[in-house]
Amino acid sequence: MSFDSLINMLLIVLGFGFLIGIHELGHFIAAKWAGIRTNAFAIGMGPQLFSYRKGIGVCYKSTSPKVIARFGKDASSMSDSELATNGLSETEYSLRILPIGGFVSMLGQEDGNPDAVSQDPRSYNMCTIGKRMIVVSAGVVMNMLLACFLFLVCFQVGVNFEAPVIGMIIPDSPAATVSAEGFENNPIQPGDTVVVVDGKPAKTFTDVQIAGAMAKPGSPVVLDVKREGVDSLLRYIVTPASISQEGLLELGLYPASSLRLRSGDSGKAVIQSLHAEPNLLVLQEGMQMLTADGKPVEVWSQFNDIVQAANGNQVETTWNIQGESLEVVVKAQPVLSVQMLVDVSPSAPQNYERGLLGLSPLTEIATVLPSSANAGLFNSGDIVLKAGSIEAPRMAQLRNYLAMQPDGDLPIIVKRDDRTIELTSHIQSGKLGVLLVDALTVPIIAQPMQQEMIGNETVDTPIAHLQLLGGSKILSINGTLVSNWTQIRKALVASGSAATIELVSPIQGNQKANIQVPISIKEQEELAGLLWSSPLAMQMFDPIYVTRSSGGNPLKALAMGFDETVDMLVMTYLTLDRLMRRSVGVEQLRGPIGIVHIGSKIADRGISYLFFFLAIISVNLAVLNFLPLPIVDGGLFLYLLYEKMFKKPPSIAFQNAAAVLGLGLIATLFLVTFYNDIARLVG
Repeated sequence: MSFDSLINMLLIVLGFGFLIGIHELGHFIAAKWAGIRTNAFAIGMGPQLFSYRKGIGVCYKSTSPKVIARFGKDASSMSDSELATNGLSETEYSLRILPIGGFVSMLGQEDGNPDAVSQDPRSYNMCTIGKRMIVVSAGVVMNMLLACFLFLVCFQVGVNFEAPVIGMIIPDSPAATVSAEGFENNPIQPGDTVVVVDGKPAKTFTDVQIAGAMAKPGSPVVLDVKREGVDSLLRYIVTPASISQEGLLELGLYPASSLRLRSGDSGKAVIQSLHAEPNLLVLQEGMQMLTADGKPVEVWSQFNDIVQAANGNQVETTWNIQGESLEVVVKAQPVLSVQMLVDVSPSAPQNYERGLLGLSPLTEIATVLPSSANAGLFNSGDIVLKAGSIEAPRMAQLRNYLAMQPDGDLPIIVKRDDRTIELTSHIQSGKLGVLLVDALTVPIIAQPMQQEMIGNETVDTPIAHLQLLGGSKILSINGTLVSNWTQIRKALVASGSAATIELVSPIQGNQKANIQVPISIKEQEELAGLLWSSPLAMQMFDPIYVTRSSGGNPLKALAMGFDETVDMLVMTYLTLDRLMRRSVGVEQLRGPIGIVHIGSKIADRGISYLFFFLAIISVNLAVLNFLPLPIVDGGLFLYLLYEKMFKKPPSIAFQNAAAVLGLGLIATLFLVTFYNDIARLVG
């Protein structure tokens, strides 16, 4: 972990503690206003580091020893007149060792202990119900005011968000299967700009994503889309569905990307993966693509259109580096069909293979991670011929096999250039510490797939029962010589209803054999519809940003901050509703560790992003604290309503039982979110 990441994590921890401290400050200010005696106000939790009490001054740890030594008893045992006579403040202010949270100690009120009442006229329980309501709700009000202020600062400075421009539509997703209202065969397209979502302006792409995730199950989302060259808006009615392992409802849309390579930690990872391609070694973080095949390009979708038009041929690009142009050749790669595996657990590292008609490529080691236990053992470009007992493993087959191996040594045979090399690799946590890709540059097949899952049905692949062996080398298809998977795919597309494949089996020396592979009409259509890809994936580039700003107008910033606070408030309650409807699963919830993890990445993007993130968390804290649950502010407020209506508080027995229930619920929530956070980090 880098030093910057540690600093970012510390900032988030301190920021999170600050939000809770502000919440407690609200209670403290309101208690002082109500005349309630406050014995302590603490920032942080755990043992005291420093404390201050008027009349004593600053002390290491608590002021109590000095108070007792000087006056014979602690300040909490003194009456108001004694405190005044001794020149002491009733409140001890302390800074505690854990920079998360804080608390206010009020006479006659103790969370989780309804018996802690007092007959002192300045105690909490002797205060009027109206004042107690203000004290109880003051923390939530402070969190909401803080969120408004943070949003105001963000919009006054200006914050960049992903623009509501569509970059990619997931195949077979809800968004990919709809046509514009009033038109036939007019689907959503990359480059479309979402202007309105469910009648509300789409300010950022997040508005589009949230509309899908927060939709009621089975209810459609209405997108009004602007397309270049079309005068009027196009309307699409899309019903979100759960299409990924995340479990959330989705539309199937990704935001558009620019053609500027990412920077920072994510940029380093991008460059590391790109350097597996020798012709891309010159690319560096933050570089901007200017042209592709002589045509100016500004967004990734334009570049991708040129890659598709090249039909497998390389694309010549120019890049801007310090004001000068740099020419880089980008090689196109064939996109292979996704073939779902039979009888593979959803929790397996990979439950699908990529291939053509049941034929899959071998697996190549693209990059050896610096932290890998196999650094110096493998080379980039090594092709796995055997791993343990598995000959010619497919990608998913290899990953799933490695995941089941104990830590220790594993023999692996690789093809390096024209040599076959036996290596002893080291497995850690089921991984080699390398980036694996399909070996598309060699016309050698991995173990053929005999069956695949199509929907809920198990079907034979076209090469089933042909007794092919993994490691076989394809020489030609219908008489056309092939030397890589680009040529293999083109030859299969041109084959029509059958393909004659000439190959050499790994156990038959140089003896050639021909096999006949039938290709159905549906399979012909699928082959013809496959796209091309390049090493420059959309996720490697910065998104297209839109800046949300008040333009320097503080009144406008205030209005924007208020609107954003209300939106976040509604969104938090919607999330709780969707949890009840089960369209949002408990696995989506995050605890303190998850918040710190996300926040540390957001802090990388600048102070305005950090403030925006903290504002969102502040709203969430306000909502969660005011839920009608025992021991949180919302539950205490309900008790006060009961006392107002029935002229007496709920019984102590009821409050004790409710407190135990509340603690149980909070402990369960903590355990669930803690498990989710750790599972995400480990995953």
